[in-house]
Amino acid sequence: MITTIILDIGNVLAAFRSMEYLRECGYEEEIIRKIGNATFYSEKWKELDRGVIEEDDLIAQFCEQDPSVTTEILSFFENFDQIVTEYDYSAPFIQKLKANGYQVYLLSNYGRRYFIKATENFEFYKYVDGGVISYEVNYIKPEPEIYEALINKYNINPTEAVFLDDMNENLVAAKEFGFHTIHVKVFEDVLVSLRKLGVNI
Repeated sequence: MITTIILDIGNVLAAFRSMEYLRECGYEEEIIRKIGNATFYSEKWKELDRGVIEEDDLIAQFCEQDPSVTTEILSFFENFDQIVTEYDYSAPFIQKLKANGYQVYLLSNYGRRYFIKATENFEFYKYVDGGVISYEVNYIKPEPEIYEALINKYNINPTEAVFLDDMNENLVAAKEFGFHTIHVKVFEDVLVSLRKLGVNI
């Protein structure tokens, strides 16, 4: 019996629309490629979510990776709240889960500054029961320690919980703990998968 629903944020409850945002800024494709390679396609991006290095120091390192787009990189981070946008279905989805008696938690990779800013705009955030965000524990998915942190914080029985994420590697790691998992691609398919697990939604 499923009693607990665990949700990623990026591309599950909110769109991470970095490329769309950069194109809306009017940058040429070569500039967009350079910004991407220096930031969200860089290995250093994971450290932004890990929360061990100060975010300003990491942004400086992103700029150092390609100084030719320093201005554009700084603008990218200044407008980060425009890059991650909540899906229309997210708040009603969580509200219905809560109304039907489920515990709902977040498990997401997110940097401190940008998570705090995002939660000011995320409607769904006011309805969840809590969660573990990567910067809080200095581990990122799919590292096992972040799953352990969530389990221990809320005394979760993984066999009674289902974890929804858009990244297969994160789901594989969750299965090691006994979680049921759903690979998020299309929201309507998510509802079908939840119902197959016996979730009232």
